[in-house]
Amino acid sequence: MEPAINTSSGQVKMAEQTTTVSIGKNKPVKVLIVDDSPIMCKALKQILSGDDEIEVASIALNGVEALNKLSSEDFDVCTLDVHMPGMSGLTVLKNIMVRFPVPTLMVSAFTGDGSRVTFEALRYGAVDFFKKPSRTGAADLKEQADILRARLKRAAQVQVKAARYLRIKPTGFKAGMKDEETEVRGLAVIHGSTGGYSSILAIVPHLEPSLEVPVIVSLTTSQGNLRAFADYMRPFSPCPIDVPEGKVELKAGHIYLLAVNQACTFEQAGGKWEMFVTDRPIDTEKEGAVDLILLSASEAFENKCMAVFVSGDNMHGITGAREVVRNRGRVMAQTPENCLAPFMPRHVLEEFDTESGEPVEIARQISGWGK
Repeated sequence: MEPAINTSSGQVKMAEQTTTVSIGKNKPVKVLIVDDSPIMCKALKQILSGDDEIEVASIALNGVEALNKLSSEDFDVCTLDVHMPGMSGLTVLKNIMVRFPVPTLMVSAFTGDGSRVTFEALRYGAVDFFKKPSRTGAADLKEQADILRARLKRAAQVQVKAARYLRIKPTGFKAGMKDEETEVRGLAVIHGSTGGYSSILAIVPHLEPSLEVPVIVSLTTSQGNLRAFADYMRPFSPCPIDVPEGKVELKAGHIYLLAVNQACTFEQAGGKWEMFVTDRPIDTEKEGAVDLILLSASEAFENKCMAVFVSGDNMHGITGAREVVRNRGRVMAQTPENCLAPFMPRHVLEEFDTESGEPVEIARQISGWGK
């Protein structure tokens, strides 16, 4: 389950293949389907029932019915539509997170990759999303069904206590706030996969405007999705957010978003730092483009390089983090209990015996880095 994967085409995503999910036939995942369309409920039930490890335990045709069922029966995961008569899906989601916390997967025609509604749902506590299957051909429909079942089973395994409504306000960066350029005194690299969007949304609003290091954010998603995420996040960020391509000047206090297949290298020229962004897909389970980012960053910035691992379910970045440590840099992880997917932060803590922190503490540590 990655932050955002394009499920509307035939592109198979390596991020979907990073983790094998098996719940076990003795304990099928109990699902509540919430959708105002009986036809769609029937279609979703048919798709999900094609997996012996999934049990569609109940169906609700509106928000009130869904909340009543959640109050009287235990479910492992809930699929939720966005646009429904009466109580909207987002309102239902808020109620679920407050009253009956259960991992919720948004399944809607409006929760495609890069959709604003998608990011709103993630901010309100949804653990993942999926665009409703479309009849674009038998092979493509089968692929969509396979991905939906995999996402649902992985959604059922997230830590629901870490799924929460992020109460952040749009008090972000405004033009003119950073007219004076600050010397680049170091670098921070944040990496996340499953649940990464929520982690970044929780960290960025708490960064200080006086931040003296650039922040590279590497997420397991596509560049197109990152642009949409950057647009959504800018009102909440005290720092400018960029989605770089090619060669760019690295500036202190800026946040740079990179996609799953984007690596970058760093060079100093004329007293300034330059970043060279390149496409570098790596189809292995243990290494990703973020490893190349950390290798170059640790070599360029040595003990002024910080690597931060947030929610995720793969091993990408571990090789690079070893180089950060070897060059006397710093490695930090999000507190596993605070992550939707604790696998990666937990592994980082075990291997590097380093400190962890919740999003506000991570933001404070990054803000003080280089000072």
